[in-house]
Amino acid sequence: MSRALLLDLGGSSLKAAVYELSGIPLATARISNAFVEDELDKAEQDPEVWWQALQSAADRLDEQMPGGLAGVESVAICGFTRTQVFLDRNGEPVRPAIAFRDSRAQGTVEEVLLRPKVRNHPLARHLNAFHPLARLLWLKHNEQAAWQNTQTVIEPKDYLNFKLTGSIASDPVSQYWLVSAMEGGVGALAELAGLDKAVLPTIRRPHEVVGTVLANMPGSLSKIAGAAVFCGSNDTWTAAAGIGALTSSRGYCISGSSEVFGIMSDKKAEAPGLVTIPWGDAIWQLGGPGLNGANVLTWMVNSLIPDERPFEERLAILLSQQTGLPLLFHPYLHGERTPLWDRDIRASFMGLMAAHQPGDLVRATMEGICFVNRMVLERAEVAAGMKAQEIRLAGGGARNAYWNQIRADILKRPVVVSDTEEVGLLGCLAVARLGLSLANDIGAAADGISTCFLRYEPQLAESCVYDDLYAIFKDTVETVGHVSHRLAALSRNARL
Repeated sequence: MSRALLLDLGGSSLKAAVYELSGIPLATARISNAFVEDELDKAEQDPEVWWQALQSAADRLDEQMPGGLAGVESVAICGFTRTQVFLDRNGEPVRPAIAFRDSRAQGTVEEVLLRPKVRNHPLARHLNAFHPLARLLWLKHNEQAAWQNTQTVIEPKDYLNFKLTGSIASDPVSQYWLVSAMEGGVGALAELAGLDKAVLPTIRRPHEVVGTVLANMPGSLSKIAGAAVFCGSNDTWTAAAGIGALTSSRGYCISGSSEVFGIMSDKKAEAPGLVTIPWGDAIWQLGGPGLNGANVLTWMVNSLIPDERPFEERLAILLSQQTGLPLLFHPYLHGERTPLWDRDIRASFMGLMAAHQPGDLVRATMEGICFVNRMVLERAEVAAGMKAQEIRLAGGGARNAYWNQIRADILKRPVVVSDTEEVGLLGCLAVARLGLSLANDIGAAADGISTCFLRYEPQLAESCVYDDLYAIFKDTVETVGHVSHRLAALSRNARL
């Protein structure tokens, strides 16, 4: 049976595996990944870090199997998105990539929105500090030499594909916002905002071949020369594919370094604060990426028990120390994208008393993240005119049964969790299966991979209690935002 090399480039690590196309895993590896960030608005990374991680992962996989990587005939990669890699005409990065948490383009956005033609453009409502067009404009205005040398803008997984094949391409899901902004000639949003050159690469569907692995690759990668490399897509789309969520009336949540939440609809619909993107033939995604998810829970546990014991052990200790008293947490440690799109909103506890125990803070952290999910769910369902029948859940945040039940109770929907932790890799496998004509569409390609699911049903009594707490959460978002903006202004003034 043919083998595939699968890679999922995440915010905290590069996950890699070799699978048989039938779905049998043969070897796995993980390489840590991190960003260069400051306290306020900067997040960057040298793309060479990803390439070195891929080489290290390949070497580890090669050591685990008889014959190593020699039997690999195809490669599929997914990766974090809302991150721009700027390449010159020789394919070399002109600067570090601007990563998904970077919000330095906020001032640029505010400036271009002062122009009536930009402000009145139909797509301008989506223009914010995390939009790829905003990042390009920021680069043009602040690093002119780098901008002048920029020939092409791609995503992180595209860079790895390029290093393997020498061919530059991206996919329509990952590049949707930049493609949309550049369409329309003289009336395009990008042209009106002042973008003065085309930087889009060739666009291919996720299951289409970008090229084949070049000869003379370093280390163990030399064993897969000639293997087909599929274009792939971003980690969210790929993970949703891996858990079978690309079906109308299903919701999805990818709980990783941050959370991405939404529902699938068979018709296009728009909702305030949500992203609407075509994710396949007659399938539209309503939802979008946040900035806060399992990373916030990790921060909370590490802050309360800062020692070297395993994370799950420390989490269990904290959850055993609860009073059950209500406590509200707005989980915006890094600002927020969907559905608020506010880089300056900050986290906040409300109702904290001396009687509360450390476990109450942890529980409130879990609940606050789920309340943000519910805000997205409600807006999406109203816009689509339909109710999500279930929520497919994946990512590191899906590994805790206690949190999964909280999520089901707050969302008032069944939460379905794959027993396979690395569902991004399963989505990559589905891409490879489709690209090799082993299925007719991505849904069928995913269904052809055997995996089991755990189901969490909402509990009526707990859901009623959460309805009351959620109402308070919604009522206080505006207040939290107002206070946060004043505090953010003080922080910026302190840096001057």
